[in-house]
Amino acid sequence: MALNTICHIEISCRNATGAGQFYNEMFGWKLNSDMGDDYIFFQPEDGVSGAFSKVEDFAPGNSVIFYVEVDDIDAFLKKAVELGGKLTVPKTEITQHGWFGHFTDPDGNTIGLFTALPK
Repeated sequence: MALNTICHIEISCRNATGAGQFYNEMFGWKLNSDMGDDYIFFQPEDGVSGAFSKVEDFAPGNSVIFYVEVDDIDAFLKKAVELGGKLTVPKTEITQHGWFGHFTDPDGNTIGLFTALPK
């Protein structure tokens, strides 16, 4: 996947399995529960994949996060803050996959960053 492009979309929900079933029936997205019932991956036939993430509380309308794949997550999180954003989730390891972090842009939108493990 090319760097600095959207690589993953995360949709917060109260029931990840139920959300997966809804979107599977709605659009035919393939589902994968490799990380358990609280984080269900979806894959459309074409386009960006993502996951339904079970959360206890969220604000409707602020429950979708897209992730941009970058080569140096530390540098990009720092750059976001320098440009007026706010760090909300520091660099966090995803075992056997890489790292993610979140920041908000100057308008308060949450954006995710992802750096994959070296291949």
